[in-house]
Amino acid sequence: MKNIKNETKCVLVCVTPQLSCERLIKAGELIAMENRMPLRVLSVFGEKESASSETSMILEALYEAARMADASMSIYFNDSPDILAAVVAHKENAGILVTGFPRERSSGFIAKIHEILPDIPIAMVDENSNISRILPQSTPDETVSTNIDIQRLNLSAAK
Repeated sequence: MKNIKNETKCVLVCVTPQLSCERLIKAGELIAMENRMPLRVLSVFGEKESASSETSMILEALYEAARMADASMSIYFNDSPDILAAVVAHKENAGILVTGFPRERSSGFIAKIHEILPDIPIAMVDENSNISRILPQSTPDETVSTNIDIQRLNLSAAK
């Protein structure tokens, strides 16, 4: 069977259908430029979710933000977004994943992705566009830059 994995590492941004996710694409664009990697955007909906007119307008805005960042955008319908995102990340040879910052009562998406793909750094972007990272124990590829200004959030102070 032919290996379909992309050989060039990329930055993969995971978005949900919210206009606020444009900041994730912009952060992904900066990370991709810093690391000289192509940018990809991924959105996963539940299988039974229908695209309302509002959701369609939001996805069009996100698609336009991806296009302006010179990124391709893929949309999937699947009830296991963490597993699907891990498969896409592996297939696209993601060097860095970009997600939103988890909120209270989150689905555990980031923790599950990190468990499935522990060697891929995850950049989490909060609502103020500050970036925090989950880094692997040892970075497998020295081309991943750590020179990006990262602001760690003090989670204990937020409680």
